[in-house]
Order: sequence, then structure tokens, then C-alpha cells
Amino acid sequence: MDAVFGYAPGKVILFGEHAVVYGQPAIAGTIDRGIRVAVSQKDGDGADGPLFKSHSMAMRARPDPHGEGPESLRKALGVLVDLYGERVRRLIFSAEGTIPAGAGLGSSAALSVALLRGVQRVLGEPALGGDALVERAFALERVFHGNPSGVDHTTIALGGCIAYRRAPAEGGHGGAIAERLTLPRRLRLAVAVAGSHGGTAQAVAALRERARRHQDAYQRIYQGIGELAAEGRAALEAGALAAVGELMDLNQGYLNALGVSTPAIEALCATARERGALGAKLSGAGGGGAVIALVEDDPAPVVRAFEAHGVPCFATEIVDGIGLEAA
Repeated sequence: MDAVFGYAPGKVILFGEHAVVYGQPAIAGTIDRGIRVAVSQKDGDGADGPLFKSHSMAMRARPDPHGEGPESLRKALGVLVDLYGERVRRLIFSAEGTIPAGAGLGSSAALSVALLRGVQRVLGEPALGGDALVERAFALERVFHGNPSGVDHTTIALGGCIAYRRAPAEGGHGGAIAERLTLPRRLRLAVAVAGSHGGTAQAVAALRERARRHQDAYQRIYQGIGELAAEGRAALEAGALAAVGELMDLNQGYLNALGVSTPAIEALCATARERGALGAKLSGAGGGGAVIALVEDDPAPVVRAFEAHGVPCFATEIVDGIGLEAA
């Protein structure tokens, strides 16, 4: 049987990372880069389980008890077996991506959604609808991030620019509200990667410990970030890009105050603004990872400035991610 493909885009967070964990709104969007998974069936009874391999990610994995590869990926393959049954044990997954791992661009969520889309296709099952895809992607994301906010996999599963808010719920993302925004103007971005971060779960845990020592102050910061996200939504829907950029800069100030920015991130944000960006901030967990810079028109001057820093960088824009699914 020929391989079939599942694709999912990466994502950026325009407003609200970290505060979203505490019930504040966030705005995120899918970009024109992502992860593509080829899924094929192997001969035999599949007793050794499904095989995952990736040249671009430099890894192989099998689930336990024939464990091979990173623990989180082994467990994710086990979740696929739990979701779809023994048929998954005969599958081979070959993944390639155009977004770096551990950079705040949603690589694990994109992989989760791409795996699910690929499995649905190779098993001859209909494509999952939005809610069902979000639910199953959450099961995989919990393997990678423990108790994620839900913004990454929800945005990537739905595609486009998403306003997201997590309602308090035990053990999951139940009650979350996600709305796709209609944007009157294109959102063009320059993206730089200021090294890998230490992982979303670790960043959230470290921030929680700092916040425990200064609870009232941190709650005010989270609320302030939520207010910026609400203002950012209004500006996005009005096509007021200059206002969006200013609000992104304010959001970055709060993220710096939370202790999740770094000197490298701050330097890249400053460079982007000097080269004409409307606004710039980190995207994701922080402590490294992606810097996103919103531009009025051409991102090339900002990308060239990022290149002068010697960091990986590229131009992108917010896209719906759906039309690229079969790429």
C-alpha cells in the first residue's frame, strides 16, 4: 500500500502565553510551515509495534515494551494504539518538518495533529471534525507537556487566527472556547529562533514557583496580559496593524517581567523594531525559542537583520492551515 500523508501547520502566539494557563484569553495563529507525516503499513503482525522515524528530527521511536527513542514519543505512539486499536501496530510513520522543535512554534502539537490525520487516512476512516480532532490531539499533547493550556493543539487543529480561552476544569481542557477570527489584513511576520527552550512544562512549572512567592503581583500581570489579548483581538479584527504591534510590544514587556524572556530574545526584539517592525515579542514558553516580529508589508529587512545575529530565521504569515493539509 502506498503511503498516505497527514499535515499540520506550526503556530505562533500573538498574545497571551503563560497567562492563558490561568484562564486569560490568548490569540494564536497557524503559519505556512509545519510537519508532514507519511504513513504506510508494514508486513507482518506488528508485534513490535508502530515505528516512527524522522531524518529532519534525527530520531526513531517505537513504543514500549520494545522501546526505542525519546520517552515522550514512545508514549505518544502508545496513545495512538489506545485510540485506534491493534491496527496501529502495523504502521510506519515518517515525519519531516519545516519548523524547529523546542522553539515555541508548536512542533509537538503539529506532530500530534499530523499523526492523527495520517492515521485516519491510512485506516480509511473519515477526517476528524474540529472538536474530535482537538480532543484526540489533546491526548497526545498531554504526553508531551503534562497539562497544556490547549492553545497550541486547538489552534493547529482548527487553523487560522484563533481566539482561545481555557475555562477552569479538572484534568483537561474541557470548557475551552476557541473562535476563528476574520482578519481584514494579512499578518506577515519575521521569525527568529533564539535557541531551544527547556520545554513548556518546565517553563510553566518554574513560573508557577516564582508566582507562588508573589501571588498578587503575578496575578495582576496575568490579568494585564489578558487585557492586552482582548485589545489585540479588537485591533486584529479592525485591521489596525500598528495597534497590534504596539500591543505585542507591551505583551513582551509583561513576559520579561514574568522572567521568561532572555537577553537574546530582548536583543532580537529590539533589532526587529529598529528595522521597522510594528512590534515584536517571544512566542511560546520563552527562555529561548521563537521571536516573532509583525511587519506592515515586506518582512525581508527584519529577516536580514535577524540573519546578522547568526540565528535561524524566516519569513512567514498567518494562514488557515487547512488548504495545506494534503501538501
